[in-house]
Amino acid sequence: MISVGSGLVAAVANASQAVINKQLTMRYPARQLIGALYLCNFLVLLPFAPFAEWRWSAEIVALHLLSVALMAVTALCVWDMFEAGNASSTTTATAMSPIATAIGVALLVPGSFRPLQVVAAVIVASGVLLALRGAFVDLGRRGTVVRVLGAAIGTGLLTVTGRLLGDLGVGVVETYVVRTGLAAILFLMLIPPRDIPLRGAPALAVRSILVTISFVFIIIGAQQGSPVVVQTLVAITPLLVLGWESLRGRAAPPTRAIGAALIVIAGVLIVLLA
Repeated sequence: MISVGSGLVAAVANASQAVINKQLTMRYPARQLIGALYLCNFLVLLPFAPFAEWRWSAEIVALHLLSVALMAVTALCVWDMFEAGNASSTTTATAMSPIATAIGVALLVPGSFRPLQVVAAVIVASGVLLALRGAFVDLGRRGTVVRVLGAAIGTGLLTVTGRLLGDLGVGVVETYVVRTGLAAILFLMLIPPRDIPLRGAPALAVRSILVTISFVFIIIGAQQGSPVVVQTLVAITPLLVLGWESLRGRAAPPTRAIGAALIVIAGVLIVLLA
């Protein structure tokens, strides 16, 4: 049950930060936001670092570096989609991540794997690309597919690396602080936030608190429960964002987005049964 509870909390926080993300891309260059936001994420949990137990080995360092690589790929794909489309479409794209998580768990963490979880992951993923047709016109069909797959695979495998680190005794604080700190350094060097003024710091800070809550609960759910279950529960994020966009715009959401959201619901129900 810890995976279900953690996934639900993560989904709510994830939906909230997704709405803020879209607002940020309307004011600032999307890719320049990545380094600044990772730095803010790092600072949120940094005060807890001295009180956490830290573990180091060659395998742990390799997993940390893999996590940073996955975060880099995911961030570039996700922020390109936020810039080109709306928040619900972008979060629906990442709803494919449970299938990547299921494959990763089957290969690397077989003890926590359940066959019915694959069925749920496939159902969640099956209608996503169809639902996203035309959602990111500026990216083109090939660009959309590449970014959707990059975001989904990166997000899903990042959850798996969190579980693998937990199996080696690495806690939530070390897992999150190391990955966000290294990712911040990487992006601040490669894509400096030259066009993001200091007056934007409050919005970035609020977003970072929300995304930190989301990732912390994902890590907790993955390390203490099932990575597939927690990642599948996070896939309800598009439903929450769709609800917000509909309320704010006082209009019904697009038919394709509704269809994708219903598919996500079906997948979530199956994973709960599993």
